[in-house]
Amino acid sequence: MIHSATSNDDELILDVDHVWKIYCRNLKRSMRYGMRDLGREVFGNGRDRTQSDLRPGEFCAVKDAHFQVRSGECVGMLGPNGAGKSSMLKLINGLIKPDSGTITIRGSVGAMIELGTGFNPVLSGRENIYINGSILGISKSEIDAQFEAVVEFAELGHVIDSPIMTYSTGMKMRLGFSIGANLRPKLLLIDEVLAVGDVGFRMKCFAHLRKLVEEGVCIILVTHAVGMLNRVATRSVVFDRGSIIHDGDLETGCVVYEETMGASDRVGNKGKSKAQPSTTGVALAAVEVVDLNGNANKEFETGQDVVVKVEVSSDRPAKQLNLVAALWSPVHGRIASMSTASQNVEFDVAGHVTVTVTLRFEKVPLLLGAYHFNLSLYGPVSTDFHHRVSGVGNFRIVGPPTCSLGHGINGIVKMSHQWKIK
Repeated sequence: MIHSATSNDDELILDVDHVWKIYCRNLKRSMRYGMRDLGREVFGNGRDRTQSDLRPGEFCAVKDAHFQVRSGECVGMLGPNGAGKSSMLKLINGLIKPDSGTITIRGSVGAMIELGTGFNPVLSGRENIYINGSILGISKSEIDAQFEAVVEFAELGHVIDSPIMTYSTGMKMRLGFSIGANLRPKLLLIDEVLAVGDVGFRMKCFAHLRKLVEEGVCIILVTHAVGMLNRVATRSVVFDRGSIIHDGDLETGCVVYEETMGASDRVGNKGKSKAQPSTTGVALAAVEVVDLNGNANKEFETGQDVVVKVEVSSDRPAKQLNLVAALWSPVHGRIASMSTASQNVEFDVAGHVTVTVTLRFEKVPLLLGAYHFNLSLYGPVSTDFHHRVSGVGNFRIVGPPTCSLGHGINGIVKMSHQWKIK
């Protein structure tokens, strides 16, 4: 059920209380199930449904979701495709109803989803502002009061009385963002619209969102561009396979999200690592990430030493082996690649004996994120291939926090640098 309530400052604006949403992958079954459920509701026999009530072909898009958002909070909602983010937004926006649980909203709700797609092309920008404002539940008097601010923010005063069909895609997106951001809903839902306009306009949008948060507006922001989140968000909710796997600080949430996108043995993605069988009997047997004291560790901070121990085994003698290690980020791709041969290091393995190869990164410059290795084992030349494993040696960089507001450190690596003014 979705409830509305009056709002006061500094109070709970959104309360998602153990919400479930179930879909059916088969269209005919879905229609049949829908008719049955509608009949039960009409006759007062409707009931809450959870994972234990799944019928053939059904799955849980949202599983027992529970979180709250208070006045003046900006929450980044993260997760891979199919994790349940869009379904959660539709539930909050009232486009679909939960199968179980309740959603309580105190105040008006505005949604910025696929900006510009709801405009009437034959009407002017002015007319579309009033139509979209009405859809958001804003009165005409309130729209009148904010109209000039909407037009000025979108920078479209010279064409505001022209038909929308004459606007470029970028112009429509700017107008859509300006309507949603300037008509002051109590709860603002933003879905993948952080790439609005050029760089200057994007910075303007972020500054405006920060201003809205300071004025008490709640924002839920869905995006895959995690590097932009810390411009405005201070908290994150991470979805994976319909369930919330993190609800807390933004930095940890971004790392957890990256783990769900790649090889992780911490957040439900076991079995992600891949190893093709060795045809020569020489194999990469085990990979472990440890700290300087040799203790297994998967969480480090920028500037700490990271040590990777690789065990190589063989059922026959093998000489002049070369190990290649590629460091990967699930979001950014390959970060770096290195090999023992690059430092003229070769090693031999006797039959039925294990050799440990250690790779040490001193004062690792990596910034917040999740990382893993793809390893390949060769003989004296590159055509002497023995074995390859991917998605192993997973670790996190969990601090210190980064900042992308133009006056901080951000990106993938922390570059050693000095500023000088003459």
